[in-house]
Amino acid sequence: MGLPKKAIDEFKVIYKSKYKKELSDAEASEAANNLVGLFDILYKCAVKENQRKQQLKKEPEGFHLTDGIYNCFICHKCHKQIEGEETWYDKWGIKCLLCQKAVKEGLVPYFVCEHRDSWYAVWELERKFGIKHQTAKKMVRLEELKARIVPYDNGDPYEYVFLKKENPNLIDPDRKSPARKSYDRNYNKVINARIREEKNIGNKTN
Repeated sequence: MGLPKKAIDEFKVIYKSKYKKELSDAEASEAANNLVGLFDILYKCAVKENQRKQQLKKEPEGFHLTDGIYNCFICHKCHKQIEGEETWYDKWGIKCLLCQKAVKEGLVPYFVCEHRDSWYAVWELERKFGIKHQTAKKMVRLEELKARIVPYDNGDPYEYVFLKKENPNLIDPDRKSPARKSYDRNYNKVINARIREEKNIGNKTN
């Protein structure tokens, strides 16, 4: 069911006030209904996330997700989508079991789940720097690049995580503007704090 005409008319007034452009009834109806649809999706996602947070209070180590199909926060779509017992959700978000194990064992720092801008995946190396997959793996063997590796159960590499802080030679061509440099300085402070926090957690558990 679409929005009533009164709501559409109010949207037209707000839109014209903000953007100095008058929409037709059809344009306003489509835009307003799309906006409401977007907020409905965001609201449902927020409700679902809150329910998970509440469940985490009862199961702080985490649990499987049984209400849909998901992408791992680390390997994402590079391998496959996951559901049910293939998933794991904890305070660091949604992960496949292999990435969850790597985070739990400290092979990959937990903050990569929260801060996607803190690292590169293999496919990003080719897109941003022209370093193909096989070349990247060779550079890791030669210690020209440092990778945090998520292994399969047999020990073979499953996913490579290239932390930007550990690979300063990888300079993102998009990071040149003064605004971006300011953002990076503040962002680096956050990541450094996360790294120190993780080291402190590791020291306390040893």
